[in-house]
Amino acid sequence: MTTQASNTTIGNSSVSRVFNVTATDGQYNNATDTVSSTALGLALPGVTINFIQSTYAAGVGVWRIISSQTNVIKRQGFMSVTAYANPSEGMIVPYQIQPDDLFQVYTDIADATSNQSTVLALITSSVSVEAFTATNIVDATSTVLTSLISGLGVGDLLFGKTITQVAVQEEDGGTLGNITFIDAAGGTQYTAYGSKRLPTAGGQSNLTNGVFNVSIPVQKGWSLKVKVTSA
Repeated sequence: MTTQASNTTIGNSSVSRVFNVTATDGQYNNATDTVSSTALGLALPGVTINFIQSTYAAGVGVWRIISSQTNVIKRQGFMSVTAYANPSEGMIVPYQIQPDDLFQVYTDIADATSNQSTVLALITSSVSVEAFTATNIVDATSTVLTSLISGLGVGDLLFGKTITQVAVQEEDGGTLGNITFIDAAGGTQYTAYGSKRLPTAGGQSNLTNGVFNVSIPVQKGWSLKVKVTSA
């Protein structure tokens, strides 16, 4: 297992805390407050936060706030590579921290094989926001995204739901060519194009290579694929 440093600032206009962890790649890791070495819910109980700036050393990363009692995910978002945290991109829908809340990060290194990539995605549906991933993506080859937790594709996990947004993070320096929804018969239902991510020239965001606002009712057997090019 590889590890990398992750640092996060969480707070509002009047108070914030720094949380860090040496994250094991490929799994969720609990980050703790650098002052008290405690979890989020104990470090800032009852505080309403509206920004989270979370960074990783290399590759890709997502964060989440999750209840340690119910496993309900309260908020989640993308991380950026160290030294490239944009305050405006760190703003979130205000959330009041509960005592049982944990702050967790999921990081993965850039694919070590030439012309292959790792991708993370956050897919918003009519009922939830779900983290998806694809690994060992060969350049210019459409590859299915599957749930980070269950390993299911959108046609199984989100069957009967309506997807309203797809946000994609390709590994550092890479390019998102496109996303494609494929139906059970192999037909293309939707395609949209992405780009690079900062600090790579041509990028517009530190967090994503593309955010697509859609309205797609998911049917059984459907899949969501990404086509990318590594750095």
